[in-house]
Amino acid sequence: MEQFLKEYLQHIQMEGDYSSEYIPCEICGDHACTIVREVISIGKGAFGKLPVVACNSCGFLYQNPRFNKQFYEDYYARHYRNVIFGKSDPSPEFVEDQIKRGELLYESIRSYLPECGVMLDVGSSVGGMMQAFMRNGWEVLGTDPDIGFVNYGKEKLGLPVIAVGAEEMELDDQKYDLIIIMGSLEHVYDPNITLDICRRAAKPGSLLLLEGRGHPQSAAKTYFNQNHHRYFTLNSIELMMMKHGWQPFMTTDDSICGPTRPGGIYSLGRLGDVPSHDDFLATIRSGKRETPKEILSKFDELDRQWEAK
Repeated sequence: MEQFLKEYLQHIQMEGDYSSEYIPCEICGDHACTIVREVISIGKGAFGKLPVVACNSCGFLYQNPRFNKQFYEDYYARHYRNVIFGKSDPSPEFVEDQIKRGELLYESIRSYLPECGVMLDVGSSVGGMMQAFMRNGWEVLGTDPDIGFVNYGKEKLGLPVIAVGAEEMELDDQKYDLIIIMGSLEHVYDPNITLDICRRAAKPGSLLLLEGRGHPQSAAKTYFNQNHHRYFTLNSIELMMMKHGWQPFMTTDDSICGPTRPGGIYSLGRLGDVPSHDDFLATIRSGKRETPKEILSKFDELDRQWEAK
């Protein structure tokens, strides 16, 4: 393991039999990449070396190298909420915001939905976003690896949430009319396994809604952080969806869930056929891509703007 990764593990006080590796692009599979930023936020005002790269072929932004799966299972099950909130239980404000975001989401997309159906929320936290759908006759299920937040959702809110990692979900085939992954695909260990599971569980013609962190609200050094293993743009969030057979028809940076997550981006797609690998790469080569040069220029300019404030 690289020395800077060992130092990072020491900093967050995680001990275990962890390893690391350099990975290919999770969208197109290319190994060639360009470093965008090496030093990023590692929490509570500290910064450390955890490189973020851009794929040379499609422009996808992701952390590289990456720890093994066991690290992320341990981190998200026991450490993540403490890092973000300083405690393992959700605050009343967090729960209230989840419920309100779900209400706004339902109103934003209800014209695309059946009158009632079956919904899956991957990375649901306490599950508050599902309440609006439940009130409107939907059957719902939420999944999240954080045991403390899941228990809160079950015991305090009476919601159908289960503690499980996204890659370990066991779901009925062709059951769900709507699957939402609200900011969680940036955190999972393997987004392709996650979306493969979701595709098998989705009804033909079902909808997938992805939310990404999107537009930076700070300088690059703090925008890139230890908790996000990949960073979606309006282009790459569509590519990730298309790779698994959903055709995006509404991709926007409008705040469809309200103002509490500024800079967020959203893509809503309908399930169709999964493209062959060659056809998918041809789509990227035809121009549905971003170049590392373009991405570097964007973040350099953003940093200059933040330094001038």
